[in-house]
Amino acid sequence: MTKLGNSLTLLTNGLRYLKRGDLSGLLRRLKWYARERSNIKVRRLLAKENGAVWGVLCTPHTEFIARAISGRLFENGIGSEVIIGEIDQFDHDFYVVLCPQMFKQLPPANRRAVFQLEQSVSSRWFNKNYIRILNDSFAVLEYSLQNVSFLETKKVSYPKVHYLPIGAVALDEFEGNGLSKKYDFVFYGDSLSSERRRRFLEQLQKKYNVKICKNIFGEEMYEIIRQAKAVINIHYYEGALLETPRICECISLGVPVLSESTIDQYDYPELEGAVKFFDEGSVDRMMQAAAELLDDVEAYRASTTDAALLSAKRFNFMFDRFLAAIGAVPADAILKSPIYLSAESDFFVLSLPETIERRRAIEFNRPDNSVVFDGVRNALGWIGCGSSFNILARHALSRNQERMLVIEDDVLLPPDFNEAVVEILDYLLGRREPWDIFSGLMADVHPDASVVSVDFVNGRKYVTIDKMTSTVFNIYNRSALKILSDWDPTDTDALNNTIDRYIEKKDNLRVVVSVPFIVGHKEDATSTLWGFENVRYAPMIAEAQRKIEALAQDWCDLNK
Repeated sequence: MTKLGNSLTLLTNGLRYLKRGDLSGLLRRLKWYARERSNIKVRRLLAKENGAVWGVLCTPHTEFIARAISGRLFENGIGSEVIIGEIDQFDHDFYVVLCPQMFKQLPPANRRAVFQLEQSVSSRWFNKNYIRILNDSFAVLEYSLQNVSFLETKKVSYPKVHYLPIGAVALDEFEGNGLSKKYDFVFYGDSLSSERRRRFLEQLQKKYNVKICKNIFGEEMYEIIRQAKAVINIHYYEGALLETPRICECISLGVPVLSESTIDQYDYPELEGAVKFFDEGSVDRMMQAAAELLDDVEAYRASTTDAALLSAKRFNFMFDRFLAAIGAVPADAILKSPIYLSAESDFFVLSLPETIERRRAIEFNRPDNSVVFDGVRNALGWIGCGSSFNILARHALSRNQERMLVIEDDVLLPPDFNEAVVEILDYLLGRREPWDIFSGLMADVHPDASVVSVDFVNGRKYVTIDKMTSTVFNIYNRSALKILSDWDPTDTDALNNTIDRYIEKKDNLRVVVSVPFIVGHKEDATSTLWGFENVRYAPMIAEAQRKIEALAQDWCDLNK
């Protein structure tokens, strides 16, 4: 789009806000555009032709994560250097800083992404200075969904925040080496200043050979871990979040973990089989779980290998997702990455974990047999949306799936949605005429749209038309999957290449829509693509339904 086109679009959108008296909405929109302009310079730097070289700045106890980041940068063709401890000069093009509050000097704010690794259950780190560091930085990486929610209360939120769960590292240097096991359990971390940790460890030592390590890092620590049957993980705080850096470090070495349970352990399904949990705060449950783990330790070690591979896959995809979001790699690079899913399915919930309220709401009402997919991000939100559908379609085709169901996380589901999906699929698979897409809601109807057929089945009216707009809830047949997989994320023409407009332009489409629409659209959500409130869509959706009903009635009148 030309600069003049951009300016006219901004002016038109601004007048819409003023026309309806939404001054606060206009201010939010202007702030959104200002932030985008300020980030353009950094994105150009990251994408420079001769290649940017990154520095990964870390403390000794986070070196494992730094090495994982450096390894993934290498896989994406980006040079990097891992730096442990303080430095005086910042000569790299860009930096990732782990635990930024631990450094006296930081790289320039517009040349750093900071990795926030503290637990929000303790407020000791989250003072005004630390929040300022986070907010001033170009980007904030966050490993915990619980922390994403907490940071939002501190005004550190999407789009600055990028969710990056810690993962295992599938590299030779981190593999177990078959050393004989000298210890039943190893504990490493601060046990001296935590009374609760000491209490658990003292009890465990009464029955088992437990090695306690303090201020040991890197290869020296790995050598000890390799000689343990398992690692014991005890929380420093009551109600702590899962210590995923420690757990992923251990399973990368092929060593299972015995851990206190946490409120967020279910956010990490990839760790299943590698971590045995016991009730938080219960020494008795720990002793019982320890005996069970050691009695079946070989099975746990085998499961740990599988879990480590899955954990590494999740980290790799989510880090590539971050690189795509900030423009460090081309928009189509992410489409070549294997996606992470907690389970295989042909029914996906498309959601951004950084928009945490929307994520939690859809998780609470997630339809049967559906799996949440962490949507691709891009500086242009609609490019990220299109990339998400493209990569899901590629995944479905690679598995020879015949169709794919997708709902977006701002969908409003009726109470009988699960039953309705079964009924709709029965109709679609049983109809004689070909179809490409079933649309559960449309926000617009193309002026040239025409009706192909109208069916009345089990009290529902199914209207088949040759155009579509909207991706809130759709079922894509194999023919549509091929169309989605050919979408080009490098075409930045927002008037023609948004994913729904791209599909709409295809000839001879057969789009089935049920009227009234099957689903609704949450008006209290904010669009992650365009930065305005979804309430703007409500009259558009109502008008789209009215038009389809009128077109269907005209068709019925002509075909009596």
